[in-house]
Amino acid sequence: MIAVAIAAAISVALPGFLVGGLSVQIRGEFGVAEGRYGWAMSTYFLAATTGSILLGRLAQIIGPRRQLTIALIGAAGVDICIALFAKEFSTLIAFLAVAGMSNAAAQTAVNLGLAQAGLPRLGLAIAVKQSGMPAASMLSGLAVPALALTLGWRWAFVGAAAVALTALSGVQRTIARSAGPAADTKHQPQSPLSALIIAGVAAMFLSFGAGALNAWVVESGVDSGLGKGTAGIMLSVGAALGIAIRVGWGMRLDHMRGHPFVTAGLMACGGALGVLGLALRLPATHVIATVVAFSGGWIWPVFLNFGVVRANEGRAASATGITQTGVYLGVFAAPLTAGAIIERSGYTSMWMVTAAAMAIGGVLMARVSRRF
Repeated sequence: MIAVAIAAAISVALPGFLVGGLSVQIRGEFGVAEGRYGWAMSTYFLAATTGSILLGRLAQIIGPRRQLTIALIGAAGVDICIALFAKEFSTLIAFLAVAGMSNAAAQTAVNLGLAQAGLPRLGLAIAVKQSGMPAASMLSGLAVPALALTLGWRWAFVGAAAVALTALSGVQRTIARSAGPAADTKHQPQSPLSALIIAGVAAMFLSFGAGALNAWVVESGVDSGLGKGTAGIMLSVGAALGIAIRVGWGMRLDHMRGHPFVTAGLMACGGALGVLGLALRLPATHVIATVVAFSGGWIWPVFLNFGVVRANEGRAASATGITQTGVYLGVFAAPLTAGAIIERSGYTSMWMVTAAAMAIGGVLMARVSRRF
């Protein structure tokens, strides 16, 4: 179940992360500036924002197996369509909107599936599942030297389709057909709606930072003096660290004494310091700051989802559908806002704004912790 969860998370996240990691090549082919290109990444997350709450409720009705099947078929189909038919920038944006809906459907279904599975180490399972996002970012970074600079960027989406079909096969073999709608939750503990909304707002600020990192760290590295291949590899290194730290914390999560939301806030503030280092615009500093920014700024989703699922096991899909709306909204705003700031004021100003957003999100996470 855990392996299927991470494969599904990677599959539906890859389209959004690939347009960030391959931004140099894709922008070059379509001839669009940073500000306009931000719509490619933002459309993906806007679609996910729009569908997150409704698709979370749908997963509670039809069950995780059916919803994951639909989501993964959609993800594989849209990846192939991008590779074959995205001949204009507007067409690429339309396909990414479909990919974003697949993401929202899969993420909420996976959360419900893990909650229903009765796993003895729920925290570790969620940490491994949440590693799917940095894994997708790592793959998008590796796609620059491995595919984009050799065969062309479209082949990266062919590879993403293969990953989605592999995950689909795992869903059919692993998740039983009986894993259907969630049981009645009236008598189970649930977080108040106001607390979920505050957690979602915190996630919005934090995901703004994560989205800006994924969308612009490669081009920022090139602008600071790094080679294109090196900048892409640094994205992969940062994402790999994110995976290692998420899994490391996951091994402790079920038994930790501190509240997961407080830990998330502290880690996010540490990541904000790394983001400030990116504002210095020096190649060597950029490398070090990328590592620090990803190490702290990409860990919070583990603690957020663990805290929400633990407090709402009976309605994990609908509860995380609310908090995921904040996540998607922040990542939607990040490429557009950051791209506009880059065009007007440069990378230094953009990274300073990003660091401030991450710090605000960290503080909010700590303040709402007592309500979970």
